[in-house]
Amino acid sequence: MRSKRAYFWVTLAFVVGSVAILKSSAYVVTFAFVLMISLALAQSWDWVGGLAGYINLGHFAFYGIGAYAFGIFAKWGIPVPISLTLAAGTCAVIAIALSFPLFRMRGDYFAFATLALLPFAELLGFNLTNVTGGADGLSIPPATSLSTTYICAAVLALSTIVCTLAMLKNRFGYALRSIKEDEQAAEVVGVPVWSTKVAILTMSAVVAALAGGVQAWQFSYIDPPTVFGLQVGLVPIAMALLGGSGLLLGPLVGVVLLSCLQQWLLVNVTMLQATIYGVVMLLVGRFLPGGLLRAKFIRLIPFLQHFSRTSHVAIHDREGRKLAGNPVQSKVVSSSGALLELRDVRMAFGGNIALRAVSTSIWPGEIVGLIGTNGSGKTTLFNCISRVYRSEGTVLFEDSDVSGFSRAKICHAGIGRTFQNPKPFSDLTTLENIAVAAMFRPDRLSLTDCFDEAASYANFVGLGERLNVRSADLGLQERKSLELARALALKPKLLLVDEIASGLTPVEIRQFVDKMKLIRDLYGVTIIWVEHIFSALAQAADRLIVMEQGAIIADGSIEETINNQRVIESYLGSEADRVTG
Repeated sequence: MRSKRAYFWVTLAFVVGSVAILKSSAYVVTFAFVLMISLALAQSWDWVGGLAGYINLGHFAFYGIGAYAFGIFAKWGIPVPISLTLAAGTCAVIAIALSFPLFRMRGDYFAFATLALLPFAELLGFNLTNVTGGADGLSIPPATSLSTTYICAAVLALSTIVCTLAMLKNRFGYALRSIKEDEQAAEVVGVPVWSTKVAILTMSAVVAALAGGVQAWQFSYIDPPTVFGLQVGLVPIAMALLGGSGLLLGPLVGVVLLSCLQQWLLVNVTMLQATIYGVVMLLVGRFLPGGLLRAKFIRLIPFLQHFSRTSHVAIHDREGRKLAGNPVQSKVVSSSGALLELRDVRMAFGGNIALRAVSTSIWPGEIVGLIGTNGSGKTTLFNCISRVYRSEGTVLFEDSDVSGFSRAKICHAGIGRTFQNPKPFSDLTTLENIAVAAMFRPDRLSLTDCFDEAASYANFVGLGERLNVRSADLGLQERKSLELARALALKPKLLLVDEIASGLTPVEIRQFVDKMKLIRDLYGVTIIWVEHIFSALAQAADRLIVMEQGAIIADGSIEETINNQRVIESYLGSEADRVTG
């Protein structure tokens, strides 16, 4: 409630201040107009850079394209509202087209690829003289009044803040933040990664185009350097980073501070303006790498600490909630055929063969132990089943060929998994991590129900008292438990468990084994369990599959397997030798 009140008062102050500025001098209104445009640009950049984690250095190119598109349509006599709409639509189409090559890259490659958009667009601006006017620029019919363009800019800026607030609390925003933390893990829990990335880049481009169109209308003239130049194109990014990228009001704080600094330098410093500006940014990057709102002294101020949070879920009303029963829904287990069937599954990394024609069947209601020495292919097999890797051969699930499924589609089909090295979304809380899995199930629960279910799963795995803790602050075993809860939130028919019991005491192992049996016996979830702690599998598994050098060397009951001579030599014998030696 406190955070809601804080955001309400900030929004109200923004609206009242924007209206009050209209009664000020033309200088103040013009400065505020530029500030609003900068805010729209910084906030929309932060959707891609701060929430999704893709550093788009070419964001300003959409501003320039929008400015030119608006200017051309306006010169044709098309009304301003329609010209702005057409400019936004033009940039949306371009953004969608660019997303296909751009999102095949990530990290530094994506950043440098987008940076190339600015000089490329500037080059086109200079050379397409019949359309853009070339170096002479493009004259645009001027706005009737400064107040009109200022109101348009203020509405656009406020709209970006409202959209950001909505994204921080809705399904789409959680998809973005999970993509930022770990794209592979996001896909495995059902997040529609590709469509989410295309959508956010398109939304960001539309806002930038509208900002460019409104500013072009106000100034009534544009040329390539002013709308595509690097010296102006990177400023909105610096503003977002200064305030705190990924935070609701981070871009606003950065815009206000840097705009005021720029204005002060313009009035009071006649030389070395760019040098002083650069030194300030270097100092901020050195001492406030997460932005001003993430600084420790900001978190000590009660009113401001709400704006440094990345979690916006009301935890307190779910904390300590006890579950009547267990959260995993009952499954109707069919015994007519194999739940999972692998036929000649092969996987190679260059010349290294990881899986050699693996074939086996997993029957409904089984707990199957999967063992083997390190490097035998156990986790690789899990990655092939969950389509983290694109393998050769056939994977049948419930008699359907899922070999060509995406990771998200595999998840929706009913296969959940944990990872050998836990992959929680580190900047999300325990509750949010689990809720993300529930948000993108085919049954589409409300967000309230998703968080209620998430609290139940957290309680089921023993994390009921850690709901509001960021997963980055959890211990290793807690993160493994979190992954189990997140996988269960998918309501899977088949659960792939990868070395989740390592590090547990004997008592904790027995408790965990009981939990695995409960998931199988009461709720019909079939389990394949990779584990090096043989005593845990011995208490739970119906059968064992043993792998060596990418191939299955034994498949049968525990008694049959441990008496298999090849298994003794390959796996059990090495341990026996160490004991007797």
